Amino acid sequence: MSCRLAGVVLAALTLVACQQKTDAPPATRPVMSERVAVDDIDQQSFVGTVEARDKADLSFQVLGRLMTRNVDIGDLVRPGDLIATIDATTLELTARSAEAALGNRRAERENAAATVTRVEALQASGTAAESSLDDARAAFDAADAAVRQAEADLAKARDALGYAELRAGLAGVVTATGAEPGQTVAAGQSVATIAKPDPRDAVIDIPDWMAGTLVDGAPFVIAPQIAPDQSIAGHLREIAPDADPITRTRRIKIALANPPSIFRLGSTVEVRADREAHPAITLPDTAVLKREGNSFVWVIKVDEADGAVRREGSVTLRPVTTVPTGAGRLRIVSGLSAGERVAIAGVHSLEEGQKVLVLTNDGAKAGGDAS
Repeated sequence: MSCRLAGVVLAALTLVACQQKTDAPPATRPVMSERVAVDDIDQQSFVGTVEARDKADLSFQVLGRLMTRNVDIGDLVRPGDLIATIDATTLELTARSAEAALGNRRAERENAAATVTRVEALQASGTAAESSLDDARAAFDAADAAVRQAEADLAKARDALGYAELRAGLAGVVTATGAEPGQTVAAGQSVATIAKPDPRDAVIDIPDWMAGTLVDGAPFVIAPQIAPDQSIAGHLREIAPDADPITRTRRIKIALANPPSIFRLGSTVEVRADREAHPAITLPDTAVLKREGNSFVWVIKVDEADGAVRREGSVTLRPVTTVPTGAGRLRIVSGLSAGERVAIAGVHSLEEGQKVLVLTNDGAKAGGDAS
């Protein structure tokens, strides 16, 4: 009986110990945190380049060895200017062969015409059958068709000979070259790129989410990096339909309004949207906890006035509304205020009310710090 009683007491003690262990608060743990700051993301600027709106890649229509290239980058050209030539030996031989073939076909047609005349005379005198005249006329028709084919072959060969010269089709400036003399170039391979100096665009890459906030004709401010004080106005002309699969950015083109000479082709510019700034709070993606389609952050209650580097606090789960901004951050639409501190790592392992150890950096930028 005493043994049974001892077993019951032991089981009760074990249950009490387990209950106490379960009810024990989570251990204090260090966390990485960030103090919420306000950013003017609508005033973010992007670096881009000035590019010509209209440009053309000039290339030969036939394969050949490049003999001369008469232009270099920066040269101005006019319509009809000779840009480059390729070895025309084979093309010249083809044209001569076509000329010889045409002469042969014409001789055959003259002979067939004489035969028709002779057979017609014999047939009139009754010494030639009607079928002989029909055969002579058929031979003449075939010879005449062969002459027309030879003439077409000669015209094609002469056109091909003209392909040995590459001429400019528009006035502009040479912005790139793609082949050097002595190099064998394929048909369609770019030898030189010619761009019209005007009109010009500023070309930049912006986050995909930001491209969705722009409308056609949206105003922008563009300034050359070498002279930031010489900004001009521009308006959105084109947005790439698809985002880059790696960077998740879209390329946009901004038409420049009467750009001065400092906005030369290829120069680097800084571009920003010309609209009122809308301050916003952004946090790293890792700071947001997703549960059942909703977003939450762990707000850390800690004495920010305490100057200690290591301070204890506690965490509270708070719902927030977010929108993506790109670059691994989310824009907090509602739920947080500037100056509050939130956990930015390990958000899946925290519990409501848990004690945490906050490591702060007093040398962080004004408006927020991260640890």
